[in-house]
Amino acid sequence: MANELDISTLTINFDKTNCPSVEVAPTALSVTVSGNQFMDNVQAVTSTEVAIVLGDVAPGGYWFVQNMDATNFVEIRASSGGTDLIKLLAGEWAIFRTSADATAPYAIANTAACNVRFVRFDV
Repeated sequence: MANELDISTLTINFDKTNCPSVEVAPTALSVTVSGNQFMDNVQAVTSTEVAIVLGDVAPGGYWFVQNMDATNFVEIRASSGGTDLIKLLAGEWAIFRTSADATAPYAIANTAACNVRFVRFDV
């Protein structure tokens, strides 16, 4: 079976005084999932970096990450002690695809522990 993962209905609008307006509405993505594994996990991320639980999902693939905290931000790193790549303020979320080289990502909260939802698909 092909195209098991559908990512759709994203609209981004930017409208600020003295700036050009921008509206982005990308077409939906239909992605063939190579394996049978996925993961949906809420993990406590502390102010000391922690390894992101990867479960049985192969490295790489699509991620949905949501900072569930109401106050603090979290950052995602490619490796322990690595450069912060993704920053999610309180309540923010992101969808992205990682390389199969991303075998040991880490996360860190800025001040206090945050619950972070990690949903991963084996593509």
